[in-house]
Amino acid sequence: MTVLHDALAYARRGIRVIPIKPGEKRPTLSGWTEAATNDPATITRWYTGQFKDCGLGIVTGRTNDRYLVVLDIDDREQFAGSDTLADLEEAHGKLPDSVRATTGTGGKHIYLFTDQPIHNEASGTLGVGIDIRGVGGQVLAPPTIHPNGKAYEWDGPSIAEKKPDDMPLWMVLLLTERQTANTPTHTDHIPQTNPVEHGILDDHDGPASRYNAATTWPQLLQADGWTLAHTDHKGEQHWVRPGKDLREGTSATTGWQGKDILVVFTTSITNLPPGAYNRFGYTAAVHHAGDRSAFAKKLLQQGNTYQPVEQPGILDNVLINWADFWSQTFPAEDWLIEPVIPRNQLVTIFAPGGTGKSLFSLYLAAGIATERPATHVLYMDYEMTQAVLHERLTNMGYDKHSDLTHLHYASLPPIHALDTPDGSKLICDLARRCQAKFVIIDTFARAVDGAENEADTVRNFYRWTAINLKAEGRSLLRIDHAGKDLTKGARGTSAKNDDVDLVWQMTKVDGQLVLVRQKHRHVWIPERVTFTIHDGPQMFTEDVKGGERLEQAHKMLDELGIDPTLSLDAAWDAVKDKAGPIYRVNRKTVRAAQKQRQQRAEQTLDIGLTTDGVNP
Repeated sequence: MTVLHDALAYARRGIRVIPIKPGEKRPTLSGWTEAATNDPATITRWYTGQFKDCGLGIVTGRTNDRYLVVLDIDDREQFAGSDTLADLEEAHGKLPDSVRATTGTGGKHIYLFTDQPIHNEASGTLGVGIDIRGVGGQVLAPPTIHPNGKAYEWDGPSIAEKKPDDMPLWMVLLLTERQTANTPTHTDHIPQTNPVEHGILDDHDGPASRYNAATTWPQLLQADGWTLAHTDHKGEQHWVRPGKDLREGTSATTGWQGKDILVVFTTSITNLPPGAYNRFGYTAAVHHAGDRSAFAKKLLQQGNTYQPVEQPGILDNVLINWADFWSQTFPAEDWLIEPVIPRNQLVTIFAPGGTGKSLFSLYLAAGIATERPATHVLYMDYEMTQAVLHERLTNMGYDKHSDLTHLHYASLPPIHALDTPDGSKLICDLARRCQAKFVIIDTFARAVDGAENEADTVRNFYRWTAINLKAEGRSLLRIDHAGKDLTKGARGTSAKNDDVDLVWQMTKVDGQLVLVRQKHRHVWIPERVTFTIHDGPQMFTEDVKGGERLEQAHKMLDELGIDPTLSLDAAWDAVKDKAGPIYRVNRKTVRAAQKQRQQRAEQTLDIGLTTDGVNP
């Protein structure tokens, strides 16, 4: 293998490379951060021309839509970076088995991807013996020869053969917590001749530290229009962003893993991208357009205006208060569409082609969009033309007189892929505009750019799209094709089930659609749901007659003494008032059971009247 061969292989993965001076560790070109490239023509010209004897460097930092970071683990007589890393992993968790290389001195390079820029200035943050190569950095890569004569070598698959894994969140937070307060958002180095800006980097008693000590998260966030939704059992406070209703879900938390930081997971806040912030970094981002230097200067001009305040103890709300716990009302079940779509959950339906999964999903969507009260639905259809949609809606009994204003339908939408930040922003903005409580993606394979059989594709979809839709309180249905072997689940990578709340396997058997529960997070999800298929507008009806759930509902209504002549709504209200924790309350099944009890009561009354001779 030649250096040119490897350089081109890395470039095909989107990695930017640069020639390295023979026998040295620095690039040959001045301005190499800008000169680095993944353009095959440029790389070929370099290594067949003036740089044919040069080594190969990989430039870290921005790579397509993500950031490449390399941990440089160095072991010497005075210190051992491998010991530092072992201590970190023991405290926070193991690093993934990502792309790794052995350096010319016997050290290790660990390649990782992040969604946030991490700069070279983060070196030393993780501890002695671990340097960081991020924005503004580069590392020598195989087959380059170290000045000591030893070659760099890959430990396992090379970066051309395997994508680096994601950096664990705990490490991102350790690196960005300091960086958020101290480093600029642009990639230029801070001039060392400027004492004020240099102080931002190195002075631990500087304006950033004083501001963090003198402010609290409730003070800053509430002043900016945030609303505290709740504090969970781990002590994390969940916040709703400005302009958003509490019922729509939270946008950020404070107190993650006991850390005094704000973790933002929405893409909808101007000047505040997803990530981790301390209070100085948050205020600089929101009120100073991310210019930390300008904010620090302002604080210095104000002098000692900010004095330290006592912070609330993060441990105060860690343990459950049992009196408060038992005074709360927890829903036994929470459905958006019973018994298929739970509220605020990510659901997958997978089935072989031709089973009717898209038809069934459209039936559900149109149903809840036209019932009263109607629910706003956003249907992202990447397969069906408007002509097919017209035919299907007509067969369901809808026409020009039907009120479909709550069904927001995108046929073959020309938007960015949903495994990218741009695609995520567009669909989240569209869901917000439509006030959608239910979002359907039909089908997953056509909605993403990445390969369906790569775990990164599914993880990116969840990271950018699914988590944001869920965080805003929406239910999400992802429709998938089944693989050749139905028992092995949806087509593609097994990672498809990693972040899903509920997976339904759909089959068509003897005029019925059968949904069989696969992965699930709630005990109240039924194991099997069956729908009878009809030709008329009422295309699918759930088969609950004689079922176990219906029998249980009859028994419960009898045991609770619910009057069989009560209306369906009144019976349901009575059950909610009387049913304790021993009963699993299910609205739809209770109503079905009460309807049968009403019919039986009416039949009994008719028989009684006839016997008395009143009704001939």
